[in-house]
Amino acid sequence: GGGGGGRGRERSRSKSREMRRLEKEREREEQRRKEEEEERRRQVEDATRGDRTVMIVCLHHKADERDVYEFFSGNAGKVRDVQIIRDARTGRSKGVAYIEFYLQESTLKALALSGQPIKGQAVRVQPSQAEKNRAAQAAKAAISYTAPREAPLRLYVGGLVDSLANISEEELKKLFSPFGEIEFIDLHRDPYTNKCKGFAFVQFKNASEAREAMTAMNGFQLAGKELKVGIATSDMQLDGAGPGGPNLSLGNSGSMLDSLGDDASSAGPNANPGLLRDANDRLALMQKLQGSQSMSAMPTLAPLGQPGGGQPSTVIVLHGMFNPNQVNIHNDPEFFNDIEADVEQECRKYGAVNKVWPDQASTRGDVWVRFADITSASNCLRALDRRWFAGQQIIAEFTTEAAWAATVR
Repeated sequence: GGGGGGRGRERSRSKSREMRRLEKEREREEQRRKEEEEERRRQVEDATRGDRTVMIVCLHHKADERDVYEFFSGNAGKVRDVQIIRDARTGRSKGVAYIEFYLQESTLKALALSGQPIKGQAVRVQPSQAEKNRAAQAAKAAISYTAPREAPLRLYVGGLVDSLANISEEELKKLFSPFGEIEFIDLHRDPYTNKCKGFAFVQFKNASEAREAMTAMNGFQLAGKELKVGIATSDMQLDGAGPGGPNLSLGNSGSMLDSLGDDASSAGPNANPGLLRDANDRLALMQKLQGSQSMSAMPTLAPLGQPGGGQPSTVIVLHGMFNPNQVNIHNDPEFFNDIEADVEQECRKYGAVNKVWPDQASTRGDVWVRFADITSASNCLRALDRRWFAGQQIIAEFTTEAAWAATVR
């Protein structure tokens, strides 16, 4: 009966294998249960975190985490975490911070501090609604409840004029994305100047987050001006009647909403009122020089009224188009050819260009451009003069045929 014994051993082996398998499954189940427990606990904590967190705006751009921590610890209660929102590239504060407290009643005290100065500048304290809503939804979902899918909602943002006429989609996104996921931003630009026509549409994926953004951002004070934010109606795109101005026409930029100064996403509101007058995105050339995707938003110091000097002629010189100290022909042999091509492409938008010549020996980063006629040269000069780019301001001025003949080789 040796065969029978073999079969018995086989059976008991498969039995112990089965036991091991069950044991493993139980362990896995236990592990999964622990993780779910942990996740649920975390979500419940997240849900209360919103109630324990406030958002401050209009924070002085020199104020750091310690200043904020000390101010709120002293006046509101024990602070658990301070987060100042900073520009990823420059590390400069955007004037917005989140403060998380240990106790919920501290947030009520903190809200009462709105209008008090930190580093001599009054801050605005508001509940961090966005985080709270998201966390509450997550906690509900954790308790096996699926929130109904929300519809997207489009907001109208007005007041993007004057120093904000050069605002980019990217900057608008930074301003509105703390409230929730943005599906798209539609910035209306003037086809000739490429400046913003004074308004934009921002579409949020979830209507509740859009409404939150509207509540927080409508009347948002920036450098003494305010944003107008409302729900975009379907007729708005067609006839352009915006909530901020009945005849905010989309066809021309004649009627603008009132202006809005600097914006929290660049720096503290009083850092410099022109902070968003950024070097118009069309200057792709600038991006190359900067070696980065975003243009550096810089204050426009020069008065914008009078374009560069000199008697109008067909020849203009653009100063500050490159930094002579940073040119390394060895590493980037095509540097000047690229500049020539980029400048030519940009200048062609204003008329017929005869020749573009980067002056490699100039100490001011000069590029000379000769147009076929004076009108084209004037249009180009007006568009490029006093633009900021890569931390340098471009100065455009007319020069004479004689100077061209003497300099350009």
